[in-house]
Amino acid sequence: MRLLLAAVALSTSFASQAAWQLSPEQSQLRFVSVKNGTVAEVHKFSQLSGNWADDGKVSIQIPVATLDTMIPIRNERMLEHVLNAKSFPHISASARIEPKLLSDLTVGASMQHSTELSLTLLDKSQTLPVQLTLTKLANDKIQATTTAPVLVNSAAFQLDTGVRKLQEIAKLNDISLLVPVTFHVEFKRN
Repeated sequence: MRLLLAAVALSTSFASQAAWQLSPEQSQLRFVSVKNGTVAEVHKFSQLSGNWADDGKVSIQIPVATLDTMIPIRNERMLEHVLNAKSFPHISASARIEPKLLSDLTVGASMQHSTELSLTLLDKSQTLPVQLTLTKLANDKIQATTTAPVLVNSAAFQLDTGVRKLQEIAKLNDISLLVPVTFHVEFKRN
């Protein structure tokens, strides 16, 4: 029995050490809002966390309080009216990228990869296509970068009421409900 427990403990320890952790200082997520049809502004979330498990599941958490639009009052309004930050403090995203795809790559090599991203905003989830460039930076470091923006329809997450509220407060004619999102994430093996 002790041998069995030791084996389970050892395998659990190995599995947790084998996971890849997102490097927050090397990762970023940006999105574009378009108001009045012609004014585009780039915003970001300044903090990401996540991991990439050995079974291929990638999980990323985005604390909504780290929203940075470069205008503090706009941050407050978006957090309150659009993202409902008090009730939903995180946005989550997950995807599946088989580690075997990268095992044959040499350090410095890249490959293109298409997959599906499951995105959860508030209490709504949508599956979105994502096109990535995967790069093996080192034997223990992988980078994933969008090669095309991920197009998020905010109405699909029922954010349109909040967007319309922002439009009213700011006295704008329009704020687009279609939001292009790009990201650049780096994972390091523990």
